[in-house]
Amino acid sequence: MWAMKDHERAEEKREEHREAMDRFAAKVVDWRMTAPAIMFLESSKPLSFLGNQALIFFQPIVQSIFSFKSYDEIVEVLEDRENIEYLLCKIEELEAERRKAEREGKRKRKEEKLAAKRLKEGSG
Repeated sequence: MWAMKDHERAEEKREEHREAMDRFAAKVVDWRMTAPAIMFLESSKPLSFLGNQALIFFQPIVQSIFSFKSYDEIVEVLEDRENIEYLLCKIEELEAERRKAEREGKRKRKEEKLAAKRLKEGSG
C-alpha cells in the first residue's frame, strides 16, 4: 500500500517536472537561446549535480525571469540526468518546429510577393 502511494506520488512529481521542463524549453526557444541552452545542458550532463548547484548560485539573476516555484522545479529537475536528456530533446523538438514554421512563413510570403508581381505585370 505504501509502495503504491509512493509510486503515485513519484508519477505526479515526474509529470510536474515534465510540465516545468516543457515551459522552460518553450521559453528558451522563444528567446532564441537554443544554442547556449543546449551547450550548457550538454556540458552539465556529466556533472548534473554541479550544474544544479550553479543554478542555485545564479538564482537571484535567473529569478528575475522565472517565478520562484518554477525556478525551484528546474533546479530539482536538473539533479537527474534523464531529465536533462528529456529537456534537451524537448528544446531541439521545439526549435525544429519553430524553424519549420519560419520556413513556411518565408515560403508563403515569397509566393504572395510573386503572385502580386504577376498580377501587377498582367494588369500593366
